[in-house]
Amino acid sequence: MKSVPQPQSVTKRRFFAPALATAVVSFAFAETGSAANILLNPGFELGTGSDATDWTEFDSPPAGSTMRSSLSPNSGGFHMYMQVDNLNNPPQGVALFAEQNQGANTVDNTLNYNLSFFAKTDTTDFTGVNIFYQILWLDQDGSDGGGVKGETLTSLLGEGINTSYQQFGVTDQDIPDGADSFLLRFQLSAGAIPDIVQGAYFDDVVLEIVPEPASLSLLALGGLVLFGRRRRA
Repeated sequence: MKSVPQPQSVTKRRFFAPALATAVVSFAFAETGSAANILLNPGFELGTGSDATDWTEFDSPPAGSTMRSSLSPNSGGFHMYMQVDNLNNPPQGVALFAEQNQGANTVDNTLNYNLSFFAKTDTTDFTGVNIFYQILWLDQDGSDGGGVKGETLTSLLGEGINTSYQQFGVTDQDIPDGADSFLLRFQLSAGAIPDIVQGAYFDDVVLEIVPEPASLSLLALGGLVLFGRRRRA
């Protein structure tokens, strides 16, 4: 018995649906590709010894140190590490920083940004210690009077930081008018209290433009096209 050929329109439709979905999703990802990480050396992989390229580290010797380290990265081979040791050193107050300051016109204050990173600590004893992240939104070209236009300052103790890597950050951050750049800082501070020993780890930092809603809608449309095709199959 001869097989009955399928109608041409049905055959075309079988190939059209996945092709359309692929095209829609590809276009959406191309659109969201503009939301690239604007930070330099975000995983601290580049550097010489304890110094991470594109980051500035501030120590408080002898009890406090800030360094690029391979001790316990979240991914890759390196991370940023800060430690206060008032047990094996004369007790002192410390303020340990790792920061990145980019120049004028590196952010667009008409857009919103997402910041994310992974962090953990050596212990969950936070006596006399605070660990936080800070973003200063700056007018570095002086077009709006210069200086700091806004600040985000968040303690990670209140966010539940512990001895396992977790992701932290802020989403949909509104950039203040007049800002054209930023300074991102991670900090561990401790008082001059005897026997304090604590370390903080930071890795995989991302600062990116929030994707446009139109791009997200295209991703959803691509999914609906594929879902509809599967139901007809």
